[in-house]
Amino acid sequence: MEICEKAEIFAVKDGDYVFDHSKIILQGADDEYYYAKTKQHIFRCPQIDIAGLDVIRIPGDAWPLADPTFTRATEPPPSECYVKRPSLLYYGDCSDKADYGRLILNEVEACEVLRLHPHPNIAQYLGCVVRDDRIRGLCFTKHPVTLLQMLEDGKHLQRTICLRGIEAGVRHMHDLGLVHNDLNPSNIMMDGENPVIIDFDSCKREGDRLGSKTGTLGWALEAEKFARRENDLHSLSKIRAALMKEN
Repeated sequence: MEICEKAEIFAVKDGDYVFDHSKIILQGADDEYYYAKTKQHIFRCPQIDIAGLDVIRIPGDAWPLADPTFTRATEPPPSECYVKRPSLLYYGDCSDKADYGRLILNEVEACEVLRLHPHPNIAQYLGCVVRDDRIRGLCFTKHPVTLLQMLEDGKHLQRTICLRGIEAGVRHMHDLGLVHNDLNPSNIMMDGENPVIIDFDSCKREGDRLGSKTGTLGWALEAEKFARRENDLHSLSKIRAALMKEN
């Protein structure tokens, strides 16, 4: 088996975020997946002893059935597209596997709306990748670099134009009744000077209750329970500050 995803999980204790555990997703033979939890700080360990982990198999029916009305990507997907594989890090943390499947379906449903109403600052969704009638991935037009990477590398960037593009994409989503709920520089790709919003697994209809997948710490409103435009506007203010900090 090999590690394909990993994360350190933090919990609130006495008003502060403290390390709780690490979660690891492993891929075995025949495209089977497993998860394990450990009290080790996974990003501080030079090597993880996979054999010493208490692994739990993730059943094939964890992935949701594909609705026949969903757009299907061509098979195999075009080489120039990006296939987003649903993160398995949330499996086992939801109350049941149906909740994990709901996370995937939420993103597909949002993408289906956006496909019908395209916008130059919203990622182009090309359809679901389906295997054995279950959704194994979402296909998008590929872009080379994130806004976060450009900011960290100090790359040249028309920051005012970039900000206007992000704002235009967010307005478009809000006009469709959608709230992204996880806007941050790692969820914005750059197509030349044009910003493209990606990652819709936290996206909800305005007013809907947020599930287990919410915004990114430091960029999102804390303890928010509903999809409100204010969630995105708060994140936009953080992105604006990051863009204009060195302008």
